[in-house]
Amino acid sequence: MRYTILFFLFFSCDNYFNNQSNSDVARVEDEYLKQNEIENIFENSTNFADSTMVLNNYINNWAANKLLIQRALVNLPEENQNRIQDLVEDYKRDILINSYIDALVNENMNLEVTSAELDSLYEKYKETFKLTEDLFKIRFIYISNLNPDISLFKKKLRRFNINDARYLDSLSFQFNRFSLNDSIWKNKNEIFYQLPNLKKVNKYLLKKSNFVEIKDSLGLYLINIKDVLKANQYAPLEYVSETLKRMVLNERKLVFIDQLRKDITKDAIKNKSFEIY
Repeated sequence: MRYTILFFLFFSCDNYFNNQSNSDVARVEDEYLKQNEIENIFENSTNFADSTMVLNNYINNWAANKLLIQRALVNLPEENQNRIQDLVEDYKRDILINSYIDALVNENMNLEVTSAELDSLYEKYKETFKLTEDLFKIRFIYISNLNPDISLFKKKLRRFNINDARYLDSLSFQFNRFSLNDSIWKNKNEIFYQLPNLKKVNKYLLKKSNFVEIKDSLGLYLINIKDVLKANQYAPLEYVSETLKRMVLNERKLVFIDQLRKDITKDAIKNKSFEIY
C-alpha cells in the first residue's frame, strides 16, 4: 500500500491556504486528504516550525488510520466485519432516533415543572430522600489577622441583617476568601473543600446558630453556621428540587415518546406506508 504526501509548505501555512482552494494534501491509495479538511488545525500554532510539525503529525495520523482500516478490511474475518457493521448501523439508528425525539421533545413537550408537582413528588418519595451526610447553611469570611476591623466584621457577620450583608459585601475586597450566601444547603464535603480547617474543629461545634473562629498562620476564619441538617433527617425540598424536576420530566418524556410511537404508526397505517401481512 502506498502512502504519498502531496503537500509542501513554501512560505507559511497561511500563505498556502490563501492561495489554494481545495488542493490535495495527501493520498493513501485512492483516498485523498483535502486542504479544506485541515484548515482548522493551525489555530494554536505560533510560527512556521510549529505549524509544520502540527501539519506533519496530522497527516501521519490520518494516513496511519486509513492504512489500519485497509489492513483491517483485508485481514479481519468476514464474520467480524459483519458484526462491526451491524453495530455501526445500530449506533447510527439510535443516534438518529434519539436526536429526532430530543428535537420533538424540546419543541413540543411542556418543560415547565410547577411547585405543586414538586411538592407532590417530594411527598410521594420522601423516604428515599433521607440524608446520608450532614447539610449546612453557612456564611464566612477569611481575613488577615492584622485587619483592624475584625471586631466589627464579627459583629456584622453574626447579626447579618440587610445592612450588615451590604456592608460586608462592599468591603469584600479586604477578605482573602468569603461566602455570604447562606441560603443554599451544602453537604459536608463541599463545606470542608471550602473550609478545610473546619475538619479540625470539634464536631459538636458544627451546630445550628453557632459561630466558629479558626486562626491559622495566614489569617482568621469567621464562620457563622446558620442551619444544620443531620444524616438520616429528610433532605429539604430545595436541596432535591433538581432531582425531582428530572424525575418529572423523564416521566413526561416517556409518556410523550410512547404516544409519539403510537401516533407515527397509526399515521403510517392510515397512509398505507406500513402494512402487516
